[in-house]
Amino acid sequence: MCGIAGIFLGPGELAREEELGRMARAMRRRGPDAQGVHVTGAVGLAHRRLSIIDLSEGANQPLFNEDGRIAVVFNGEIYNFQELRGELERAGHRFATRSDTEIIVHGFEEWGIEAFDRFNGMFALALWDGREGRRELILARDPFGVKPLFYSITGGAGSRRLAFASELKPLLQLPWIGRELDRESVFQFLKFSHVPNPRSILKEVRQLRPGTWLRYSERGVEEGRLAIRAETARDHGASGEKESRDEASLLRELDRVLTESVRRQLVSDVPVGCFLSGGVDSSLLIAACGASGSAIETFSIGYREKEYDETGYARQVAEAFGTRHHELVAGPRDYIDLVPEVPEFFDQPFADPTLLSSVLLARFARERVKVALSGDGGDELFFGYPYQRALLHLWPVEALPGAARRALFGAAGRLLSGLGNLGARGRSLQQAMKLADILRFESQAELIQSFIGTVGPLPLARLAELVPGDFGLEGPYHGPLIESLAGLPRDQRITQVYLRTFLVDTVLAKTDRATMACGLEARVPFLDREMAAFAARVPFELKLRRGILKYLPRRLLAGKFRERGLPTDLAWRAKQGFSIPLREWLRTDLKYLVDEYLDEERLRREGLFAPKAVRGLVREHLQERANHSHLLWSLISFRMWKERHLS
Repeated sequence: MCGIAGIFLGPGELAREEELGRMARAMRRRGPDAQGVHVTGAVGLAHRRLSIIDLSEGANQPLFNEDGRIAVVFNGEIYNFQELRGELERAGHRFATRSDTEIIVHGFEEWGIEAFDRFNGMFALALWDGREGRRELILARDPFGVKPLFYSITGGAGSRRLAFASELKPLLQLPWIGRELDRESVFQFLKFSHVPNPRSILKEVRQLRPGTWLRYSERGVEEGRLAIRAETARDHGASGEKESRDEASLLRELDRVLTESVRRQLVSDVPVGCFLSGGVDSSLLIAACGASGSAIETFSIGYREKEYDETGYARQVAEAFGTRHHELVAGPRDYIDLVPEVPEFFDQPFADPTLLSSVLLARFARERVKVALSGDGGDELFFGYPYQRALLHLWPVEALPGAARRALFGAAGRLLSGLGNLGARGRSLQQAMKLADILRFESQAELIQSFIGTVGPLPLARLAELVPGDFGLEGPYHGPLIESLAGLPRDQRITQVYLRTFLVDTVLAKTDRATMACGLEARVPFLDREMAAFAARVPFELKLRRGILKYLPRRLLAGKFRERGLPTDLAWRAKQGFSIPLREWLRTDLKYLVDEYLDEERLRREGLFAPKAVRGLVREHLQERANHSHLLWSLISFRMWKERHLS
């Protein structure tokens, strides 16, 4: 787990170590253990290292092949590197380290770009091929997008330049990369709480799509998809192929595949722990660690507000499976102290408020371990989100005429809003109505888009009042993706959209930035290639059964709990989610953020957001007439980021 950066300048230009060094230092949090720079003519590579496997100085990056003509900088882990190393050694390659990184240069030398399709892991990499007749730079990103990769190509044919980095901050060290905001991305950020790939918040910077590669040379630019991406799409269910075995055999297979995935991801030369929420995914990881014979450190975060606290469940799991468990109980003061640091951690605006909890938990874990397993991906693969279920049931409403649809959901919305002090279930229904933006959707694409991400707090028309302009309203941003899935069963379309949008741009981005902020590597066993392939073959009726989300993993967990003497109903409890009491805090302990960053005069001088519209949202929230906490946090997050990086 590291940070990478580099440049490929135009004809007659020479890369400078000083410039590469600045890029590397801008992401030093990602790799506190070592820094490396390599310059050859117009090309420069930079690396910050977090040492995990082969801690020797010889494994510092960039790493090279035997003759030094192929070099790589790499962020991630290749979990099947030992098997690949054996194959490459039998083919005559000589290794100088025990690092998984060295697999990349030898694998590329042997198999070309097809080498990337052999990797089972998470990766963002840049590979310089300086061999005669080649002289090209290749960027690649893993199929799920676990690790980030930004790039910029500027200039014309005779003066073109490429720059890339794990974060935006290193790119901002280069004077020739513009800092102009992409206003369309600002609008999408407010809608989804993140900037959807392949865009970035800046006009001249893009994100490399998951599962793709880019080949750059003086001859031109070529882009392509990893074969593993197409294979993964089929395995996720895009081919319609399903597993026909009975439930009992699928339970045994799930147990085996998860145990093997965890076994691969426990390989490390530094201490490994596991985040434990007490939910299904993290509890299954703990059970798999036990099956692998590893006594592991576990880490939970809780709150004084019982509505948001799950530490009791996590404690029961930890005691039953014999982990060395650690709990952090966070309060408003912890968040108040952390908030000013957020723009430094997140390279572009990011407004999922649970990022604060993620950073606190990562810091807490880093005091004892250098690697932590995370349950990310389990919900997306096994249909674990309530919004996925709601979307599945709402889909047929598309067939209703527009007037009937508006009348139906308009009446439902008025009923819910008039019920006063609703319980948790009622509040969930209210939020679902807001998220779906039901009164406006005119197609499957709009309906699905309404559910992507965790915000969607305002109808598009009102959201547009905040960022005046003629962008963002022409059609669903994810329309091309959704249209590409036409013909698939409803559940597979929903699964694919969540995997390619929300998982990449919210879940994995949050985990990466939060853990990298304190030099902690996060690994995601549910996104192992074999696990993803298995999940897609599971019949849908074993993912959502009798209204129960993520049925098959819950069934497996219930058996594990029974073996350990835990009540099996813990495996079947409703998903609580990883949340914080932001609504109340913005009215009390964190109100200073509203006063400072949403001040009308400051907004007027900036000229990006409409002061009157923002004032209305603030008033409604502070007077407890509405809960606009998520959108207010989005606006605050953006303004903090902009002041830190673009002022």
